[in-house]
Amino acid sequence: MRDWLDSRTGFRALIRHLLDEPLPSGVGWWFVTGSTLLFLLAMQLVTGLALAFFYSPSPDYAYDSVRFIVERVTFGRVLRGLHSFGASFIVVAALVHMLRVVAFASYKKPREVNWIVGVLLFLIILAFALTGYLLPWDQKAYWATTVTINVAGSVPIAGGFLSGLLKGGADLGALTLMRWYAAHVLLLPACLIAFTIAHLYLMRRHGISGPLKSTTGPSTPFYPYHAVKDTFAVALVFAVLLAVAVVFNAPLENAADPTDGAYVPRPEWYFMSLFELLKYFPGRLEPVATVLIPGLIITLLLLLPFLDRRAEREPIRRPAVIGSFVVVLAGVTFLTVLGVRSTPTSSSAAQQATGQPAGAAGAPVMVEDVFKNVQALKGLTVDEFMGTMGLMSASLGLCCSDCHPGAGTESVKWEDDSNPRKRTARQMVFMMQAINRDNFSGRQVVTCWTCHRLRDVPVQTPRLDNLYSEAITELDDVVSRGNGVPPVTDVLDRYVQAIGGAEKAAGITSIVATGKVEAFGSFGGGGHFEFYAQAPDKRAMHSHLPSGESVRTYDGRTGWFAIPLAVVRKYPLSGGELDGARLDALLTFPARIAQSLTGLRVGPRTEVAGRGVFLVQGSGPRGSFASLYFDRESGLLARVVRYTPSQIGKVPTQVDYEDYRDVGGITFPHRWTYTWLDGRDTFEFADVRFNEPIDAAKFGEPALPPDPLRR
Repeated sequence: MRDWLDSRTGFRALIRHLLDEPLPSGVGWWFVTGSTLLFLLAMQLVTGLALAFFYSPSPDYAYDSVRFIVERVTFGRVLRGLHSFGASFIVVAALVHMLRVVAFASYKKPREVNWIVGVLLFLIILAFALTGYLLPWDQKAYWATTVTINVAGSVPIAGGFLSGLLKGGADLGALTLMRWYAAHVLLLPACLIAFTIAHLYLMRRHGISGPLKSTTGPSTPFYPYHAVKDTFAVALVFAVLLAVAVVFNAPLENAADPTDGAYVPRPEWYFMSLFELLKYFPGRLEPVATVLIPGLIITLLLLLPFLDRRAEREPIRRPAVIGSFVVVLAGVTFLTVLGVRSTPTSSSAAQQATGQPAGAAGAPVMVEDVFKNVQALKGLTVDEFMGTMGLMSASLGLCCSDCHPGAGTESVKWEDDSNPRKRTARQMVFMMQAINRDNFSGRQVVTCWTCHRLRDVPVQTPRLDNLYSEAITELDDVVSRGNGVPPVTDVLDRYVQAIGGAEKAAGITSIVATGKVEAFGSFGGGGHFEFYAQAPDKRAMHSHLPSGESVRTYDGRTGWFAIPLAVVRKYPLSGGELDGARLDALLTFPARIAQSLTGLRVGPRTEVAGRGVFLVQGSGPRGSFASLYFDRESGLLARVVRYTPSQIGKVPTQVDYEDYRDVGGITFPHRWTYTWLDGRDTFEFADVRFNEPIDAAKFGEPALPPDPLRR
């Protein structure tokens, strides 16, 4: 069989050609650096291909798909670790290989072209690291990429073109991520493979340079003598890389938050020197650090074989070349150390996975701290858990007591599994998670609402009357740009003009209001409230109800929620609920809508309460987004619906604005209807005042009196 295959393909001759390469006498361990680098490049291609099977290159799903790889895919955490840490290993291996070539003068005649190809390969490796940086779509990825695009924009003459090419649109968003992903998985691999083949071909054509001093003795074939050294070096490097991937988690911060102006971006260590260099050339001098110095170094590297044409190879006889490399390497090392040491420790960048903002006092309250026998929804904070349970009950048209007998009384036992409906609900959650995991790469496509639609048991058969009657259509949660609609800037500008004009809107720094509140169901009856808002992002609503205090606060970094007659009367917000509170605070000030959301677009024409509206939609942090409905006739804001992710679907919160009246030249809505999955509160504003001082404590943790029902 092998003879037949060889007669058709000649594979034996190819193997002999690859393995019988004659090597100069005296070739030692320093010459394993090229094989080690080649192995690491192959490892990156293989692990990258495996990750691509599960990754979704869109802002809505990129972060979740990475989390899915780490948490759900078999050995996914190790796989991502091999790829993530492998990037650093490759940069180190490439630097060591380049320094070995310089030390042994292997760039000299006749290997000038191979040196140039090697330098270009090193730049391709750095481009891989740069484009892969954005793909996790976490805080570090988003903001470091923002800095990169700004750096590209500082390039003289071509800056605008380069910035637009990298960004793809007006904002860093879906087009940016798609372009960087395409470069990372299509363009750069093709370049890498082509240049690697060229590098190996030129190496075989001219042979390796051998030791600095020629030694007597015959040449030896690559196999088995040097192949053993290469194999040992590759095995050692792989063992270290695998150990790092197993022991340590590849970094993954919170999901990208385009509105988090407090985040301090920091690149990976191999770009830290360039980042630190920017500090010494501010303003108009920035191109010196971004273009002139890096460009000069790259140019000198490419020209090195033509600048150093003497026959000497020993380092001591090439002081100019060796000294230059020592100086540059020392400078890069010094700047890298400075950058690492100046990286802040208390930043939102350091808060991972929990959604807990920097500086928050105490850890979030986890569901396991409050409830027993949690099985399907472990690892959630209480606010996330309550939103998830609210979505479940709303989808089925049920209330808490349908699964938890005694809910709403002091005799309830939440951990009790005697109710078969509760056990079924748990199994349905497991089933839904499995469907999304096994069929949609972990993307949240199937939810409770997908099938149930306010029914305990989903409808199984279509109703023919409905089939042939007028269609009832609903817009998708996420909408595309509509046809025949005005630009988003026109809709927002008209809104600002409708409330009093840009100057008046920008002049609002605080809002203080009081009025009456009608709360939902058992929480409620009539009461009164105080509302406070302070630009740019603080907001509090204090409702005084017959059953107790209902409070929602956000102080710019932390948020709290308190509600009477609840299992947990008060808890800090985190994750999606914290994002929602922040978005509510930002949207309170009309002049800041354009800065509060990214990727703003006007969707298809639709209606709210029978009135035509323009739907403006934009994205927030961690997969949240919001839909704003502006009345077509008046231009005023009629409704806001924000969506935050949960483990079983998107959690909607809706605010309707009515009864606009003039207050000191500002048109302000005096009736707000705040609707969420567990209730609806209606606020009637009586007294509204602008630009008054507000005690900061109003936005902090609410102080509640003792619960009269729990004494």
